[in-house]
Amino acid sequence: MKKYIIPTVLFLLPFFASAQLPATRVINFTLRTVEDGLILVPPKGKYNPVTDSLDKVLKKSPKDTTALLYRSLLYYSYNQMLAAPAQRTKGTLENLTIAKDMIELAIKEKILDSRAKLLRAQIYSELCFRFSGDESWMFSATQIASRKKLFNTYKLAANKYYDELGIADKNHAYEYSKKKVNYNYPL
Repeated sequence: MKKYIIPTVLFLLPFFASAQLPATRVINFTLRTVEDGLILVPPKGKYNPVTDSLDKVLKKSPKDTTALLYRSLLYYSYNQMLAAPAQRTKGTLENLTIAKDMIELAIKEKILDSRAKLLRAQIYSELCFRFSGDESWMFSATQIASRKKLFNTYKLAANKYYDELGIADKNHAYEYSKKKVNYNYPL
């Protein structure tokens, strides 16, 4: 009896585990979570158990590269342009900054997953988008100068990382060059 129960439990366990890492796929040279149908953005709350688990892992081991990769991917997925198209959506810039810091730490810790460098370039590109709207009515001249400096820093980093991806994958260098940020800060 025992020899049948244990294999059955081990077989069924993955089907009932709720905190499984999201499946990923590179679509059009962009790292994304795999969702049902044509949805490119995960539904709100779908990965709550996963984010809770990843946060616990990062609390215990802040340099766990796999947890850093997936947590930054989820931050990116829920705060990308497709998920929150308005540039000043509350919290998106802050969450993308957290994602940037996480993926930078994972790369600094020598993560072996090649998707990390692609995600890093995507996050920097998305950060540039968040600064690309006309914000002259919202900020003082000093704040605008500070934001312009941040935008230029993110733009240089995004373009540098897309160049690195193009050098590493010469067969798709043109595709990576099309992803580069080619607009300027509007003010």
